[in-house]
This record gives sequence, structure tokens and C-alpha cells, in this order.
Amino acid sequence: MSKRTGRRSFASRKRKMAGLLAFLLAGVIGVGAYAFTAGNTQAENSGAGANTKAVSGYTDSPLHFTLASGTATEAEFTAEAATGEAEAKEAQIAVYPAGGTPVWTPCTATAGTPVTFKCKFATALTREEIEKDTEQETVVTS
Repeated sequence: MSKRTGRRSFASRKRKMAGLLAFLLAGVIGVGAYAFTAGNTQAENSGAGANTKAVSGYTDSPLHFTLASGTATEAEFTAEAATGEAEAKEAQIAVYPAGGTPVWTPCTATAGTPVTFKCKFATALTREEIEKDTEQETVVTS
């Protein structure tokens, strides 16, 4: 009995095709997983920021919420004065459901350029409250 050379058996081709398909499927799943996680905008444990509006006369950063056990008791942001404007000294923020009534929270300034403001909420916000459609307003004065 002699073995054929140059021709593959049906089982060999089937096995190679199955391996190639498994490799392609793993690639497609990997690309899909990357696209899903890259588009994920949920708040991380270190904090999150969203829905910022421009503050006249100052360049401010998005709000950064500090989350602990799924709730945020404080947020911070920076404000840098535009040319010709006085340095920011006071600020307030309001985070509330879209279409709701603003509840203003005073913020404390720390020295530096840009000025960093830390804001402590009277009532902690849940991760869900931060991630859903909210309005965030910032008022900075010199």
C-alpha cells in the first residue's frame, strides 16, 4: 500500500478549513469586543465628566466626579482665566436631570493656574444619575 503524495485527504482539508474559520471567528469577535468597549461611556471608579457648557471669560475642564461605592459626593474641575480676565475665585455647579430644576452646589478654590475647584454635594449622586441624560452648569466668578 503506497501513500499518495501531492494530494491531501478530505479529512485533512476539512481540519485545515475548520482551523482557518476558527481563527477568523476569533478575529471578528476580538474586533467587535474592542469596538464595544471603545464606545462605552460609563463612569469609571475614578470619576467621570460629561455635558459641559462654555463659561464666559474662562476655559474650564469637564466635571470630574469622585465615585466611592457607586455614589459621588464631590466633583472637581479647573478654570483658567482668558486673556484680560481676573483669576477665578468662586464657582458653583448644578447637576440635575434634563429638564429638571437646578440645585446649586458651592465650590472651594485651590491655589494654582489653572484654579482647581472642588465641589461637595449635599446629597450624593448615584452612578446612574451621573450617566443618564443630565444637565451640568458651571458659574465661575472673579
